[in-house]
Amino acid sequence: MSLARRFLLLQLVVVAVVTVAVSLVLFAQEREAVQERAEAVTRAVATALADDPYVLEAAGTPDPHAALQPLTDRLLEDTGLDFVTIMAPDGTRWTHPWPSSVGDPYRGDRSQALAGQVWTSTERGNLGPSVRTIAPVRDGDGTVVALVATGVLLEALTEQALAQLPAVLLVGVLLLAASATVAVLGARYLGRVTHGWGPEELAQVHSLHDAVLNEATEGLLLVDPSGAVPVLNARARELLGIAPDAAGPGRRSAPPVEALGLPPALEAVLRSGAPVQEQWVVVGERTLIVSSLPAGGALAGRGMVVILRDHTEISRLSGQLRATSALAGALRAQTHEHANRMHTVVSLLELGREAEALDFASADRQRTQGLSQDLLARLEDPFLAALLVGKTAAAHERGVELEVAVGPDVPRVPVSPADLVTLVGNLVDNAVEAAAANADRVRPVVEVEIVGAPDDADPARDAVVVTVADTGMGVPEELAQDVFEPGVSTKPAGPEGRGVGLHLVREVVERWGARIELDNDGGAVFTVTIPAPRDAAPEQVP
Repeated sequence: MSLARRFLLLQLVVVAVVTVAVSLVLFAQEREAVQERAEAVTRAVATALADDPYVLEAAGTPDPHAALQPLTDRLLEDTGLDFVTIMAPDGTRWTHPWPSSVGDPYRGDRSQALAGQVWTSTERGNLGPSVRTIAPVRDGDGTVVALVATGVLLEALTEQALAQLPAVLLVGVLLLAASATVAVLGARYLGRVTHGWGPEELAQVHSLHDAVLNEATEGLLLVDPSGAVPVLNARARELLGIAPDAAGPGRRSAPPVEALGLPPALEAVLRSGAPVQEQWVVVGERTLIVSSLPAGGALAGRGMVVILRDHTEISRLSGQLRATSALAGALRAQTHEHANRMHTVVSLLELGREAEALDFASADRQRTQGLSQDLLARLEDPFLAALLVGKTAAAHERGVELEVAVGPDVPRVPVSPADLVTLVGNLVDNAVEAAAANADRVRPVVEVEIVGAPDDADPARDAVVVTVADTGMGVPEELAQDVFEPGVSTKPAGPEGRGVGLHLVREVVERWGARIELDNDGGAVFTVTIPAPRDAAPEQVP
């Protein structure tokens, strides 16, 4: 049985019980009111007769019955009383609705009246149970000379109460109809929102929904049109670094997007309400792919479903692969250049020019060793040093002079070797390509400078500043704002696409809390500022 039907039946049972209870209460109140009116009437008539001088005078005559019976008969006709009995103090009736009962003793309590009190009670008499009032008739000395009893039969009271029963039943029927209508409307609404499911089915669906939502490997969010987040699964909280109790399925209060402490780029995506297809966003140390699409099904028009996929590891592996490829290319270039030099040395030896061959080999060896030893002495990261040595050879092979300058007091770079190689390698590759493409205009030169300096954003904190400048054409102004976006490049697209290198550079920069700036000064100048850890002091290079 569906939850709506159960609710309807329960409501109808409750309404029926309440209606019956209310009807009984109304009937009891009406019966009590009729009895109260009867008591008031009997008391008023009894008191009036007891104070009537005619009754006092008739009580002193030899035949009170003859004088008082016509009076009581008229009162029975004019009032709603069932009997009016006037009697002697000993209880002998002088009047009675039944002539045969005249002269018989009164069947009721006379003690209160003989004591001088007006007394109302419910007692049984010749006519049956009745509500009666008995009052004393006193002479001038205060002596009780007669008693007056008036009453209404309980049967008559019941008939009067039953006469009001149709009105009571009408009220009950109206109450039942109104309550049943409300119950039916409530049940229809409940059936619509619960899709006709029973409580057991709803509990099972909720459990399955909670299990699937929170065990999903992708982050899932629901952003409603007001910008609140009523649904946020466990994976999304993990990817976004949000506290477990911030939001989630079944939360009564959905936090707004701006209260989640998200990066501006991701917050803009969530608040835009527009569909998004696989947009890359950096959140802390994670690289996320964000997709947003309108909610469908029962939630159609009620917000956007946002899917978060963790691309951090893939991005790191991609960066490492590109760095490895760059190193391999540099090594191939160095090997090729070394092979050319060895051919030269061999040729000189074959020509009998041993002295020239020795001088040529020694000069080449000193130049190569000098660059390698200098970089290794000033850089802690051997991978970066090897990369720059290889890039120097690769640039030389393309006719580009690569000049590397390393400051004497460079702080420890708080970046992993793979990310640092990705960052510097991509910037140097782009600079060499740009310089080589503009070689017909100026001498192609690429300058790489790595120094330690105070952080501009926090002068009390040291930073590592990496500058890569080239003699290329620079970056056009129309691309300066978007050059770090995926797919944006100043070069024609190759077989593996374009606009990947600088995008990876930006990911590394954002992942490690660094900053990158672009200037055009005869060519493109990229400056990366990497703040050193606060507890790290500059290390002196011997």
